[in-house]
Amino acid sequence: MALELWQTLKEAIHAYTGLSPVVFFTALALAFAIYQVISGWFASPFDDVNRHQRARSLAQEEEPPIPQPVQVGEITEEELKQYDGSDPQKPLLMAIKHQIYDVTQSR
Repeated sequence: MALELWQTLKEAIHAYTGLSPVVFFTALALAFAIYQVISGWFASPFDDVNRHQRARSLAQEEEPPIPQPVQVGEITEEELKQYDGSDPQKPLLMAIKHQIYDVTQSR
């Protein structure tokens, strides 16, 4: 079935274009490639910007809102372990040289 279809297609290509199937499909591929290049020249630069903005807005919709920084004062090491980022409702805190920093926005 497929072989008969291919033979019929080869005969039709040769009858209508006078080209062999290899030349016909090569010319078809080149025409498509040239079309893609030329249509890229005339594409609006805003198309890419809009595509990136849509992707960014979709990514932002999926992320939960970032909580505001909190003031915790002095806390112990055990209390600091509760703010390790495992609970998305709590801020992410980091201590460096006895200073506590809220690094929630830099997750």
